[in-house]
Amino acid sequence: MKKRRIMIAILIGTMAFSGMMTGCGITASNTQFSAEEKDGNSADTTAGTESLLDTSDIFTKRDLDASYDESECTAITLDDENSSCDSDSVTIDGQTVTITGEGTYLISGSLSNGSIVVDVEDSEKVQLVYDNVSITNESGAAVYVRQADKVFLTLAEGSENIIVSNGTTTEDDSNIDGAIFAKDDLTINGTGTLNVTSAAHGIVCKDDLVVTGGTYCITAEKQGFSGKDSVRIADGTFEITSGGDAIHSENEEDENKGFVYVADGTFTLNADGDGISASYVVQLDDGTYEITAGDGSANAQSKNPMSEMEPGNMQNGGGTPPNGGTPPQINGQQNQDSTDTQINADNTNSTETESATESDSDTSTKGIKASSALQINGGTYYIDSADDSIHSNGDVYINAGTLELSTGDDGIHADNATDVSAGTIMISQCYEGIEGKTVMISGGKIDITSSDDGLNAGGGNDSSNSSGPGGGDPFSADEDAYINISGGEISIDAGGDGIDSNGGLNVSGGTIYVTGPANDGNSALDYTGTATITGGTVAATGMSGMAQNFGEDSTQGSMLINLEDTQSGEVVLTDADGNELISFTPSREYNSVVLSCAELEEGATYTLNTGETATEVTLSSLVYSNGQSQGRQPGGMQNGQKPDQNGQSDSNAPSGQPGDGNDPGNTASGQSNTL
Repeated sequence: MKKRRIMIAILIGTMAFSGMMTGCGITASNTQFSAEEKDGNSADTTAGTESLLDTSDIFTKRDLDASYDESECTAITLDDENSSCDSDSVTIDGQTVTITGEGTYLISGSLSNGSIVVDVEDSEKVQLVYDNVSITNESGAAVYVRQADKVFLTLAEGSENIIVSNGTTTEDDSNIDGAIFAKDDLTINGTGTLNVTSAAHGIVCKDDLVVTGGTYCITAEKQGFSGKDSVRIADGTFEITSGGDAIHSENEEDENKGFVYVADGTFTLNADGDGISASYVVQLDDGTYEITAGDGSANAQSKNPMSEMEPGNMQNGGGTPPNGGTPPQINGQQNQDSTDTQINADNTNSTETESATESDSDTSTKGIKASSALQINGGTYYIDSADDSIHSNGDVYINAGTLELSTGDDGIHADNATDVSAGTIMISQCYEGIEGKTVMISGGKIDITSSDDGLNAGGGNDSSNSSGPGGGDPFSADEDAYINISGGEISIDAGGDGIDSNGGLNVSGGTIYVTGPANDGNSALDYTGTATITGGTVAATGMSGMAQNFGEDSTQGSMLINLEDTQSGEVVLTDADGNELISFTPSREYNSVVLSCAELEEGATYTLNTGETATEVTLSSLVYSNGQSQGRQPGGMQNGQKPDQNGQSDSNAPSGQPGDGNDPGNTASGQSNTL
C-alpha cells in the first residue's frame, strides 16, 4: 500500500489556565487556546518530516474562543417540572427543554429525568454554556443535538457539570446511544469540568467532534468519545473508562474521514477495547497519555513464539517448537494445532493454563490504532495493552516523544512501513518489539525486551490487525522487505531473533547492541536476502547454530566469532595497541559474537575478551568468520557459510552466502530463516 499524504498543517499555540479540577479527582493544568494565538502559530513536526494531516484550519477561531457575554445570554434554569426561560426560542415540556433558535444560552440547574434538545435550522449555530448543570436521562440522551450547523458546548470556568444516560432510544431509524449525542458538528470548550456516565457511549458526534479545553471524566459501557468524521482535540484533561474504545473515529462511507488528531492534553484511558482508534489516520503532536487496553499485557491472548525452538526439522526457517508442538508450514503460516504459550511478565514462555484469562477474539485491544497511517510527533506515552501498543494497518511514523510500552503482542506494528526518526522508545514486555514490512530507524533511543524478535521486517500483514493476537505472524520471505538502520541508539534483548529481516538488512549508522537467545533455533542477526554494513557500531551475541554475519558487499569491517565454550559476561574488543573499540555486556549466555565498527581494518589483529576468555582475531578479510560452528543443523548454514562434506565451514567462503541447497533439509534458498 502506498503511503498517502493527507495535507492538513497546524497550528497550535500555548497558553494558560491552571488550577485544581474537582471532577474525577483530577488535578490538572488545563490549556485554552485563543484565536489570536491560533492564527499566529503552526505545529512544528520534526524537521524533514511531513505532517500526515494539514491542520492549518482544523480548529476554527470560535472552536478556540470559549468566551461569552453573560448579559447577552439567554438564561435557562433547570428544575424538573419547574424549569424556566423567558425566550420564545425555548420550549419546555415537562423535563424536556428544546432550543429552536440560534444564540447563546446560559444553563444552570438540574433535571432528574430529562434532556436538552437542540433543533434549529441547519445553517444556525448555538452556544450552550453549562454553569453547574446536572442532567440524568433514564431512557436516552441527556443532551441531544437533533439539527444545527454547529453546536458549541462551553464549560463555564469553575463549573462542575454532570450528564448521565441510563438507556438508549431510536429516532428516524437512528440509534440515539450517547449521553451527549449530536447529529451535526459539536465543539466542547471552556475550562470547567464535565462528568459523563452512560449505559452506551459517552459523547457521540455524527460529524466532527472537537474539544479545545476542559476537564472530562467519562465512564461508558461502550465508547468514550466517538466522532464519525473526526475527533479533534486541542487540549484538555481526560479520564475515560470505556467498555469499547476510549477515543474512536470511524467513517465507513468516506475513506478520507474518520481520523483522530490531538495537539495536546492529558489522557488517562482505561479501555476494554482500543485506547485510541481511527478508521483513517491518527496524528498525535503532543500530550501525556496513560493508556490501558484490554486490561493490559497481563491479559494478552497467547501467541506461539519460535524463540525456544530447537534447530532441526527446518521448513522455511522454522524449527522444532518447544513442548512437542508442530513446526510452521512451508509458507510461513503456523499450524493452528501447535501448542500455545503465554507471555509472562518476566518475558519467559510457559504453556497456557486453563486459568488464563480468556479474551473476546473479536475485540481489538490495542493502545493506539489507525487503519491508514499513525504518526507521533511528540508527547509522553505509557501504554499497557493486551494487543499491539502502537498499530497501523498502513504506516507508522515516530518522529519524537517518549514511549514506554508493555504489550502482549507487538510494541510497534505496521502492516506496511515503520519509520522511527527520533524519540525515546522503551518496550519492556512484548512478543515482537518493532515490526513492519519495512523498518527504518534513523534516530532516537530504543530499548526492547521481547519474547520473540526484537526488530522484524516481514512480507505480509500481522494476523492481529483488527482483533487480538492470533498466533504467529504470517510474515514470510519477501524481496521488498527490509530493515534499514542509519542512526539511533538501539538495545535489544530478544528471546527470538534479535534483528530479523525476511528480506534485506542494511546498517549505515547508529549504535546497536543485541542480546540474542540462548538457543540454536534463533540468532542475533537473521536475514533472508542480503545484509550490508557501511557504518555504525554493532555488537550482537547469541548461539552459533543459526548465526549470520554481514555480507561481502559491506564496506565496513565485521567479524563473526563462534566460541569453543559458552560464555557469560562482558564482551570487549581491543586493537593491537590495547585501545578499546567495543564494550558490551549481554544479559544471557552466548557462544557466538558479531562485532562491527568503523575502526576494523582488513589484515589487522584484535583481541576479543568474552567473560574470562581472550581470543586473538586477525581480520583476514573485511567480513570475517572464524569457521567454527557450535550448532550446525541439517540443511542450515553455519555462520552464514556453506558447510563442507565434513560439516566444517569454509573459512574462505564469503560470509552471509547460502549453501548450495543440496544438503538434506535445506531451505529452497539454502538459508534458514526464523520468522
